[in-house]
Amino acid sequence: MRWFAIIAVCVLALAGCKKKKPAAPPTDSGAAPIAADGLPRETPPPASGGGGGSGSGGIIAAGGGIGVVNPQAALGGGGGGGAAMVVRKAAVRTTDLNEMKTLGELIELMRDEFGKMPTKDRILTDLRQQSPKLFGMISEGSIVLTGTTEGGGLWAFSAGADQQPGFAVIGGRATRTTPDDLQPYLRALPRPSQPQGQPQPKAQPPAPQPMGKIDSRPVPQTTQPAAPAARVTMQDMEEIRIFIDNRSGATGRMPPPEETFTALKSAASPQTVTLVQTKAITLAPARTREDVWAYETAALQRGGLVATAGGVETMTADALRRRLGGR
Repeated sequence: MRWFAIIAVCVLALAGCKKKKPAAPPTDSGAAPIAADGLPRETPPPASGGGGGSGSGGIIAAGGGIGVVNPQAALGGGGGGGAAMVVRKAAVRTTDLNEMKTLGELIELMRDEFGKMPTKDRILTDLRQQSPKLFGMISEGSIVLTGTTEGGGLWAFSAGADQQPGFAVIGGRATRTTPDDLQPYLRALPRPSQPQGQPQPKAQPPAPQPMGKIDSRPVPQTTQPAAPAARVTMQDMEEIRIFIDNRSGATGRMPPPEETFTALKSAASPQTVTLVQTKAITLAPARTREDVWAYETAALQRGGLVATAGGVETMTADALRRRLGGR
């Protein structure tokens, strides 16, 4: 009985020693736990949820010298936001030599029986039906029509050919050109007429003379319109070339211009003789068969037809001057 009482007392004593620990006071769920040094412990960032969760939002991280890694999040996402817009400029189509050749052939067909050049409006009207591609290239500015009235002049040139090498139609022949080649032709083009709607300068009437006095002022001379320049054709140049070719082949020497002109009076057509007489065609003093035999006089300024041993061809002004020895 005594031992039972001692055991009971010991059990009660041990039970009194095990005190219940007090519960930790409630903390704010958003506060970081406190470390031993009194500072908040660092907590790892929440793992992203594959871009689909409402809490992920796309983290922007530095990319080691390459800027923003996630530009969509930085720009606000959704169709570009504040992204810079790229401006697209329509490029003019590139023109090739074959297209310029086709244009020259079509314009040649539009010339009348006297060789008169068609107007720009006439060319565009016909090209709309005959070659919609060339019509489109002229409309968009890939090819420039000059509106020249000279058969041996500059008919058309590719866009930018006055600033860099390009293509041109000169005297009906398509050729490669440089800006220097085009300058004489561009200067020879007719100046644009005064735009419609602008007042034209009015001629001032003569001052009235007092009664009883004689008007001794000279009578103004009326200026007669210049006659249209004669057109030199391939046939005219070919007649001259054939004679010089036959003459030099028979005698072994090149005939002087005077001899050639005398023979042309009896052998060539009256039109060819007239063109030589009026200086529309120049007979060159060729000494060898490799020289220039005859050329369209206007070709020295704007290019034109030239007769050589190889036939009749269209040359630029610079090329002709080089063949003539820098004349």
